[in-house]
Amino acid sequence: MLGLSALFSASEAALFSLTTAQRSQLDLKRRSEKSIDQLLTNPSQLLSCILLCNLFVNITFFAVANVVSTWLTKKESWAGWSVAFGFITVAAVILFGELLPKSLGVLAPLKIGRVVSIPMSFVMTIVKPIAIAMQWINDVCRRLIWPGLVPESVLETADLERAIELSETDSKMIDLEKGILQNILQLSNIQAPDWMHPRSQFHCITLPATPSDITDWLELHGDETKDEPHEIVLVLSPSDGEIVSTTTLESIHDAAAKSSTPQTSPALYVPWCASLANVLQLLQKQGLQAAIVVNERGDTIGVLFLDDVVEAVFASSSNSFDTMGRPSFAKTGEAKWEVTGATRIKQLERSLGIKLPESRDATIAGVLQSQLRRIAVTGDKVDWGQFTLLITHAPRRGEMLVQITSSEIDISLDESGGIE
Repeated sequence: MLGLSALFSASEAALFSLTTAQRSQLDLKRRSEKSIDQLLTNPSQLLSCILLCNLFVNITFFAVANVVSTWLTKKESWAGWSVAFGFITVAAVILFGELLPKSLGVLAPLKIGRVVSIPMSFVMTIVKPIAIAMQWINDVCRRLIWPGLVPESVLETADLERAIELSETDSKMIDLEKGILQNILQLSNIQAPDWMHPRSQFHCITLPATPSDITDWLELHGDETKDEPHEIVLVLSPSDGEIVSTTTLESIHDAAAKSSTPQTSPALYVPWCASLANVLQLLQKQGLQAAIVVNERGDTIGVLFLDDVVEAVFASSSNSFDTMGRPSFAKTGEAKWEVTGATRIKQLERSLGIKLPESRDATIAGVLQSQLRRIAVTGDKVDWGQFTLLITHAPRRGEMLVQITSSEIDISLDESGGIE
C-alpha cells in the first residue's frame, strides 16, 4: 500500500512538473516516453485518476492500520505498542508516501516520469471510466450550482497607451512601447498571406535523397547559394511534391560531406485566412520555426517564419502597417503615392476616395504579380488603367514598396495631414 501511494505521489509531481522544453525532447519511439506524451494529452483526466487512486490507497492503508492497531490493543502484552504503531503509520505515509516521492518527482521529473509512465498507463486504462464520470459531475456542478461567472474585462488600445504614458519612462521609450503594443494588438487583423514569403523565393529539395542526389543538387544550385550558407531550403515530399519540412544550405553541405541526410525541422500548415496572432500562437505552442500557408484548394502558396511574426511585432510605423493596423501609404507628390505590397485595393479606394481599376486581386502585390506573371523586382513598372505602378523597393524579406502615379487624378491632403 505504501509503495502504491508513493507511485501515485511521484507520478503527480513528475508528470505535471515537465516543462514544454522537456516534453519537446521526448523520444516517441521509446515506450516509456510515448506513454508520458499520451498521459499528458488529457491532463485533467490524468489528475483525476491519480487523486482518486491515491485517495483509495491511503484510505485502505489506514483501514488496515486501524485493524492492526485494534488487534494490538486487545493483546495485553502488545497494548502499549498500539499508540506507537498509529504514529509510525501516519509518519510513514507522510514521509515515504507523499513527501519523499513528490520531492524526487519535482527534482527529476523526466527520469521519474520514465519510470512511472508505463504503470500509470495501465492504471489509467482501468480507472479512466470513473475519472471521466467524476469530470462530468464536476463540470455539471460548476455550470449549474456555482458557475462563477465574472464579467470579461475589455481593454482598448487607448487604455493601454494611457497606462504606458503614466509609467515612469522617458518619452522615447513611451513611443517605442506604444508602437510595439499596437503592433501586438493588430496581429489578429493581419492575415498570413500579407506577411508570408512566396514559395518561389526559396530553393526546394526532395528528401529522402541519396548522397549522389544531394551532391548533384549542390552542383546545380551552387552558384546561386554559395554566399548564403544559412539560407532556408524547403523540403518536398517525393510522393506529392508538397512541402513537409525545412532545412538550411549549411545542413545540406554537411550532409553531402558526411554522406548522410540533412537535418530538417518540421513545418506547420496554416490556412490562408489565418491571422498572424494565430500563427504565432501555434508556432510557439509546437516549438516550430516555419508555417506553410495553403490556399482554399490545399495548394502551398508561401512560407511564414517565426522571425517574420516577431518582425511584425517590432515593425516601426514606416513598415507595412501603421499604428491603427491599416496598410501604410504616404503621399510623395501630386497624384503620387507610395504604398506597400500588402495594401488592400478596397481599403486604398476608401482612403483615397477614388475608383481604382477593377481587379480580381485583393492587394497591390497581387495586381503586380498578375500583370508581370513572375515575382516582382525593384524597378518593374506596370500600367494599371490610368495608374502606373513602379516598384521602388523589393527586398527578399519584408514588404515591397510600390509607387502609384496618375496624371489624370489630383490627390490632395486635408489640413490635418490625412487623406481627403
